[in-house]
Parts: sequence; C-alpha cells; structure tokens
Amino acid sequence: MKHPIFAAFRKISLMGGLFICLFFPDRVLAQQGKTYLDSLLKTAELNYPLIKAKKLNTQALQYAVKYKQNGLIPSLNASYQVDYATDNNITGMVYPQYILPLSGPLSKINGNDYHGVPGSAAALNLQWEPITFGQRSSEVELAKGRLQYGKADEELTLFQQQVYVVNAWLSYTLINDLIKVYQSDIDRSAFNLKQAQSLVTSGLRPGTDSSSFSSEYTRAQIRMIGFERQRDSTLIVLKELVGGKLPAGLAADSSLFKNLPALTLADTSLKDHPEVQLEKANVTTNELALKSLKKSIMPRLTLWSTGYGRGSGIEPDGSVNSADGWHFERYNYGIGAQVSFPILEVFRQKPLWKQQELVTAASREQLSQTELHLNAQKEIAESTFQKALQSARLAPQQFKSAMYSYNAIESRYKSGLINYYDVIQSQQLVFRSEADVRIAYYNAWKSLLNKAAYYGNLDLFLNQYGK
Repeated sequence: MKHPIFAAFRKISLMGGLFICLFFPDRVLAQQGKTYLDSLLKTAELNYPLIKAKKLNTQALQYAVKYKQNGLIPSLNASYQVDYATDNNITGMVYPQYILPLSGPLSKINGNDYHGVPGSAAALNLQWEPITFGQRSSEVELAKGRLQYGKADEELTLFQQQVYVVNAWLSYTLINDLIKVYQSDIDRSAFNLKQAQSLVTSGLRPGTDSSSFSSEYTRAQIRMIGFERQRDSTLIVLKELVGGKLPAGLAADSSLFKNLPALTLADTSLKDHPEVQLEKANVTTNELALKSLKKSIMPRLTLWSTGYGRGSGIEPDGSVNSADGWHFERYNYGIGAQVSFPILEVFRQKPLWKQQELVTAASREQLSQTELHLNAQKEIAESTFQKALQSARLAPQQFKSAMYSYNAIESRYKSGLINYYDVIQSQQLVFRSEADVRIAYYNAWKSLLNKAAYYGNLDLFLNQYGK
C-alpha cells in the first residue's frame, strides 16, 4: 500500500512543474534548447566521420608506441630448407652479395661435375639487442610524442566541430524566430488589406489602396517562403555537422532572444587552447625526432645464439650418396656477442640533423604565430562581445518606438488623414526593427561563441546558454 505522503508529494511536484511551465515559459524553452544542444554536441562527437577518423588515428599511434616498446623482445627465427646443387667448390675469397658460396673443402676432381646432389638444413636463430645506448628509448619517446600530437589533433578537431555545431544551432534558432517575425508581418499585411478593402467598399479610400496592400501582402508571403528555405538549408547543414542524423526532439528555442549573456571574467591564458596544445605537441615531436636522429650513431650490442642441423648427399671422402641429403647428419650450436660502431655515420647524418633542427625551429615559430594570432583575436572577440551587448540592449527601444509610430499611423489612415504609402512604410519599419531585435540578440550570443572559440573554452558559452 502506498503511503499518502508519496501521493501528496507527486501532486505537489506536478503542480510545481505546471506552475513553472505557465509562469516561466522562457525558462522551460531555454532548458529544452540547452538539452537539445547538448544532445547535438554528443551526437557529433559520436557520429561525425572526421572525429571518428581522428580517434582511430590516435588508437593507431598507441599501437605504434607498443611496437617500439616491443623492440626489447629478441627475434627468434626457425628455418628449414632443402636444395639440389652441384659441388664444384674452389678455394678463395668472394664477396657474397649476389653469389651463393658453397660450403666444404675443395672439390677432389679436376674440372666440373654437373650432376647435382640433394642437401637439407634446419636452424633456430636468436638475436637480442638488450643495450642500444639510448636508441630504443629515444624511438619510444618519439612514438609517444607522435601519440600526444595525435591526441592534440583529435581534441582540436572535436573542439572545432563543437563550435561549428553551436554556430549552426544559433543560425537555426535565429532563422526560426525570424520566421515568426515574418508571420507577424504577414498578419499585419492581411489586416491592412482587409481594412483597406472595407474602406474602399465604403468609399472612404480609393481602390488603388486595396491593390497596394494586396501587393504588400503577397510580397510578405514570398519573403516567408525564402526564409523557410533558409531554415531548411540551415537544418540540413546542422544535420551534416552531427554526422548525418539529427537527434530526436528538435526544439525551437525562442528564449535566446529574450535573455542576453553576461560579461564574465575569463582566464586569459592560452596554454589550454586546443590549437596551442597541437602546436606545442608538434614542437615536442620535432625535438624528440632530432634526439632520435642523434642517437642513431650510437653503438649496438647484439647477443646471438643458433642451433642447426645439416644433411648432404656428398660424403666426407667425396663420394656421393644422395639419400643422405634428405636427413640431418651434423648438428651444431653457437652463442656470441657483437658490438657494432657506425664510425662514419655521423658525417652522413649531419645534414639530416641540421634539417631537423631547422624544422624544429620553424615549429617553435609556428607556435609563436598561433599564440600571437589567438591573442589578437581574443581582444577583437572581447570588444565585439561588449559592443554586441550594447546594441542588443538598445534594439528593443527601436522596436517599441516603431510599433508606437505604426499604431498611430494606422489610426490616422483609418481616419483618412494619410495615404497607404505611409502605412506600408511604417509597417516595414516595424518589421525591420523587430527583426533587428532578434539579430542583435543573436549577434550577442554569436559574439560570446566567438569569444569562447578564441579562448579555447566552449564552457564560456555553454555555462550561460539555457540559464
């Protein structure tokens, strides 16, 4: 059995929600718009192909790091071979790059015997480089540097895409609200047309007034079609930016044009800006690449071991027994260590070092250029935001004055004191000033978005949107 207090609590919650919807509709619309914008950003992060590609590249770079770390694992190779060849051996040195030398002593016969005999061999070889004098560690560090660059590139791509999505969402809300303004203008045109037709019928106004208002009404309808087309195009662009499919529950947020963002203090540092992080990662990667190149002239210590068996169709006394070539007759093993020094490699590498030093210096200058550009754009964005707020606060006053003038002119027209042209001009002024209010509020929010983009912190916008 349910306790009465729970039923009472549910009723109070329902009444509270109904109260908020009735008396604070803008707050409800703002929350719906914020919720939908959050779903747009999440959908874009999950579905946009370029973001998915960057994430896959980052995963690939993680495996590149593991590959370099696996360089400590020794190589162990097993092999088996059979052959059929002659045994016309000779004493002397030969450079074996393109020649397969024979093993064994000098042939006991004079001349050449072109009858081949079979042979076989199997081996197990191990090679290990436990000490590389910093070469392996520098390669691992370089791979990790490239991984950090990949992550920074992924973060920048995600950040830019989020800015694009928010910008498209603002454009959609603007056009969607301007359609309401156009609808109000159409309603005024329809009213004026009906009023003019009535006055013409009564003989108080000439017939041309009815035609003029009819033309204005048709023109308003044509403009409405154009704006509906822009709304559809903006929605298609928004759909593309989130990966091809909009999340359910598309909500038109009109609260954006009733509330202005506030001036807030923001961290002026650029160290966390995704674009700066990418350039820093590029500098680090180039520095690590230079370090890895310089380590390439260090010596290498190689430990090796082998075990193998061989069979030959030629007996030690030179007689031939082909059947013995198919099985192993002799077995050997060996272990050893080798230290190699690339003595002249430093002279070959020096131009490559110089090239990488210049590339690294260029990347540092590119970082400075990025910081310089972002600092300048931050100042511009801050100034633009402040001016946009000032304009948005003045725009409603212009609309209020235009509306007052329109009502007065309409009354004078009904009284026959002025002609239709003054009414149409006043109506157009009302339409433009009402649209200017929406555009001014949109510019304020768009300026806040630009500020957030150049500060590298989208929360500057999101924390105020939907409040």
